[in-house]
Amino acid sequence: MAGEIQLNSTTMATESSGTITLSNVNSATNRTNLGLGSIATQAADNVSISGGNITGGTIGSSVNIKAAINASGSAPIYACRAWVNFNGTGTVAIRASGNVSSITDTGTGDYTVNFTTAMPDANYCTVRSVTLSGNVLVPRGDNTSASQVNIYVTDTSNTPTDPTEVHVSVFR
Repeated sequence: MAGEIQLNSTTMATESSGTITLSNVNSATNRTNLGLGSIATQAADNVSISGGNITGGTIGSSVNIKAAINASGSAPIYACRAWVNFNGTGTVAIRASGNVSSITDTGTGDYTVNFTTAMPDANYCTVRSVTLSGNVLVPRGDNTSASQVNIYVTDTSNTPTDPTEVHVSVFR
């Protein structure tokens, strides 16, 4: 018995003398026709995600993200969104960083960390630490915005001081 299978008025397959012939075999078209959308496409060496969310957290077939970073429990995991390690004396220079485009030295012990990609807003948490051999220094921050964070360093007498190392991490 000859016949055909249609989906949304499109012929998907025909049958004649016991042989089924597929037509319109296009995965993108078929996903659309079946109402599946296009959240992910995959090639052998690349996975592209466009829209939607990833849940479960497994990379490949054998690595669990939470286990890989030694996180346990059901609390959510929040990643560091920007970080920098820079020289705070003499000519300010970034030693290493992530999502930091530059450092601006605005005076003794006063620095602005500029983000490569801005945060969604200024409601983020920063962790600051500084080093200057033999001294106790106090890093403070103010003037935060979505595109930058300020760090101000003083000694225990509240005198502005340039530390040899400055470290800033941003979480959001």
